[in-house]
Amino acid sequence: MNLSLTSRAPYAPPIEFVERKGTGHPDTICDHLAEKLARQLARDYEKHTGAIRHFNVDKAILASGSVDIGFGGGVHTKPSKLVLVGKAAFNFDWKPDPDALAAQYHQHLMELLPDATPESFDVEVWLNESSPDLAAIVDAETIAPLANDTSFAAVSMPRSILESTVYAVETHLNSDDYRASTPIGRDIKVMGLRVDGNITITVACPVLAAKVADRDEYNRVVLAVQDEASTIASGVTGRPVSVQVNQADQEDSAYLTLTGTSAEAGDDGQVGRGNRFGGLITPYRPMSLEAAAGKNPASHVGKTYHAIGYDITQHLIAETDASEVTIRLLSSIGHSVTEPQAVHIETAGTLGVDEARNIAEKCFDDWSGVTERLIDGQYELY
Repeated sequence: MNLSLTSRAPYAPPIEFVERKGTGHPDTICDHLAEKLARQLARDYEKHTGAIRHFNVDKAILASGSVDIGFGGGVHTKPSKLVLVGKAAFNFDWKPDPDALAAQYHQHLMELLPDATPESFDVEVWLNESSPDLAAIVDAETIAPLANDTSFAAVSMPRSILESTVYAVETHLNSDDYRASTPIGRDIKVMGLRVDGNITITVACPVLAAKVADRDEYNRVVLAVQDEASTIASGVTGRPVSVQVNQADQEDSAYLTLTGTSAEAGDDGQVGRGNRFGGLITPYRPMSLEAAAGKNPASHVGKTYHAIGYDITQHLIAETDASEVTIRLLSSIGHSVTEPQAVHIETAGTLGVDEARNIAEKCFDDWSGVTERLIDGQYELY
């Protein structure tokens, strides 16, 4: 294995930004449903053809519709449209049925947005036949698949305090328990800023129009969200955190929603424009721009190398004296996925080259386990 090991100081930039787009954000919706479709296709190909065949469904777009909305409710004047797009192998006795998938994923979208009505969204699934050259690579009779691309992955662990805070605030506000008591939608976005030890959290959180009769009721919801976010953030950091909510509100405007997502009118969505692998957007960390969601879990290195990278970081932190790890993996198209072109491990703490190589090789040897865990949804891809 072509492995390089370098050391660095602990991660502590004087200024840090971190963002997380929540479950109902249009980009996250696209990621979620593209990945759900990829996991389903992988299992279906295994069941009907005996192996995971070539497919990629990592292209999706959610085009916003329009609404007429105000305090107390509103109506849709044009439905939003979700289109899931990809390539799939059609040269077997079984092949996916796009029309049946469109109906199925319309239902999945409704489950993701419990405040929406079926008429507010249209869903289409476009699948075309795979490129023969790429299909040949994936279907090759090898112990491990051949990489479908020359690509890189980058993973850094553990999370910083700001990363943990942003993640905790969004996941709590978007939890079923909190939303059951507070009339907010799922399109929650959290941005964190740290300057030295001072942290500011900015939250964008839609309020369900049908649940607030006037501006006073709306303001009470916004203040409740602010108080809750402050409590969660301070619990993570151990010190007071400044929190601001719905900063775009004006005297004659408010962040109201019918469906829980800005995709109903104000915003479009696309796979790969939201959270990176690990569930955050972290401009102060090395990041790949690959969209992991929807990619093939057996052969697409833009997805699998992030999962392998995560496994390696976890083993290094748990089993060695490395306190922090950043790993970069580079593949080579047409070569075995278990033989990366280059591995670069950067650590804070003490780590030997032989230790690092042994752990990396052990993780690559578990390729089938990585694929299974990806299909089971055990990695946080977005």
